[in-house]
Amino acid sequence: MSTSDHIQSADLGLESDKATAGRIEDLSLEEVENLLIKKALARHSGNISHAADALGLSRSALYRRMQKYGV
Repeated sequence: MSTSDHIQSADLGLESDKATAGRIEDLSLEEVENLLIKKALARHSGNISHAADALGLSRSALYRRMQKYGV
């Protein structure tokens, strides 16, 4: 999935953005959960079923959490 001969941290989804610039220990559980949901959805191009599977949730549980966080 890399566009070059070398794998970069961004290719693996490891590059930090403004929301994760701080330490994860400094975030609340809700902030971490919201962040992980957004990352899973982005990684799976908005596919709810695949994102839910990656997060270990049912689709309905993911939908409830998305509604909770306004995602």
